[in-house]
Parts: sequence; C-alpha cells; structure tokens
Amino acid sequence: MRLIGTAASGIRAQQVAIDAIANNIANVNTPGYKANQMDFAEALSTEVRSGSTKTGGNTGVATLGVGAGVIYNASGTNFQQGTLGPSDRPLDLGINGSGFFQVEMPDGAMAYTRVGAFQVDGSGKIADMQGNVVQPTIVIPADATDLSVTSKGEITGIVAGTKTTFGQILLVGFQNAEGLLRNGDTLFMPTVNSGAPQVGQPGSTTVGKQILGMIRGQSLEQSNVDLAASMTNLMQVQRAYQVNARLVSDGDKMWGIANSMRR
Repeated sequence: MRLIGTAASGIRAQQVAIDAIANNIANVNTPGYKANQMDFAEALSTEVRSGSTKTGGNTGVATLGVGAGVIYNASGTNFQQGTLGPSDRPLDLGINGSGFFQVEMPDGAMAYTRVGAFQVDGSGKIADMQGNVVQPTIVIPADATDLSVTSKGEITGIVAGTKTTFGQILLVGFQNAEGLLRNGDTLFMPTVNSGAPQVGQPGSTTVGKQILGMIRGQSLEQSNVDLAASMTNLMQVQRAYQVNARLVSDGDKMWGIANSMRR
C-alpha cells in the first residue's frame, strides 16, 4: 500500500512550506528582508502492472506510472524590491533599483545585503549594525558633522567648517541574484549559480549589462513580504497538511482491517 508513504511525503513537504511562510510572516517588519519561496516537485513514479494486451497477435504487459508523492526541491528568494521608508539617520541608505551593499565580515569573507542601516564604528569606519565594515572602506573623522549621502553614493560632511568628501559607496550586481545563499542577518553569500560579484557605481551598467540602482539617503528598504498573500498561502498549506494527515489515518485503518481479516 503506497497510500501512507505518499501522504507522509505530503506532510513533510507542507511542514517545510509552513515553516517558510511562518518565517516570512515573522520578518514582515525586518528592514531589507527578502521572502523565502518554496519549490516542490513530483517524486519519481513507480511502474505497476496494469494488465495484458494483445497487439498484432503478441501478448504484452502494459505498465502504469503511479506517483510516489512530493519532494522538497529547493528554496528560493524573492528579490522584488521592498518599499523605501523614510528615516532620520543620515547613514540609513536605501537602494532604488537592483544591487547590493558589500560588507566585510570579521572572518574576512565578503557578504552582500540590501539593508543600508549603517553607522560609524569605533575606528571611524562605516559599518552595519553587526559591525561588518562597508567596502570599499570609508573612514569618517571624529569631528565630522552634517553627514549626507548623494544618489551616486558620495559621502560628504563638514570638517573644520569645510565641506569634505570622505569616499563613495559602491554597489554590487550579480548575473543571477536568485542564486545567492542566505547567511542570516539579511546577508547573502555568492555561489556558482549567482555568478561573480560585479562592482560599480550607483546608476552604472555592470559587465553583465545590469543597471545598478541609485542610492536614496535617509531611507531604509522595508521587507518585501506580502502579509495578505502570506496569510492566504498559510491557510492553503494548513488545509493540504490536514488532508495528507487524514490520508495517513485512513491508510492506517485500511491496514488494520487487512490485518484483522480471517479466512
């Protein structure tokens, strides 16, 4: 009896979907969060004998493919841009268009993020809230005031009464952003599927013909989770979970009946 195994695969798949949707809903207010997308596929079918047929005087055995349930194929990321919300912090930056900020983690590895909530760390470098330093490194003097960032990423301020440019924030594009690997804290890591990072100025065109977005100062990109759609998907997945659980229960009853039969 394949019923229980098929239904069990459905339960496992729907549980993964519930976990993903729940995580999306939990991060509906997380700046720069990108929603998870689940991808499922039909499990390999099994050939079963369906009967004998006669064709041209020869007797053959016809087979019928019977599915074996569903498998969890992959997890994707929805990189649709979220709304850019206003902020009163001069180093809160949003990207209007494609591209990522590049930061260096404590272990020296490069990571990429859409969250431009930056600050000046103890050494004067611009870093994110986790302490990852923005690349290329930009140092802000301790006595700098009136910081501002242009749409091209130039950071300026006033030092000793003189307007000074401290550096420029660059953006990074990927040929296939969907191939990036989540690393937590809204950070992503490049993979073979994403392609190599392509660095450029905001508004420029990368080698892969991708046009990088512009930077909007004093704003933060919000989560791109659609709460209404997520709640609807959650209800659908819960119903599918319940149906598969009922099939397991029915299969168990059928086994019980078969085992209790007497000749």
